[in-house]
Amino acid sequence: MKNQFNSKPTIAAAATALALVLASGTAAAQSAIDLTPITGQFKAEDVIVAVLAVAGVLAAIYATMTAAKMALRWIRGG
Repeated sequence: MKNQFNSKPTIAAAATALALVLASGTAAAQSAIDLTPITGQFKAEDVIVAVLAVAGVLAAIYATMTAAKMALRWIRGG
């Protein structure tokens, strides 16, 4: 017995998904939330400083782990 792919449920599901996407896009366009009061409070410099601070902390942790591995290798003689 040969299994045949029934495309009707697949097409129906795709059509439903497309309708939901289009409906949500239309609803989002109608509500048009204005985020400028929130986004206007941040400057690019503030964001850059925060990202560099996190990168500095991660670099320090990585350097500490590498130094600890090297020290353990020296102690073990390997």
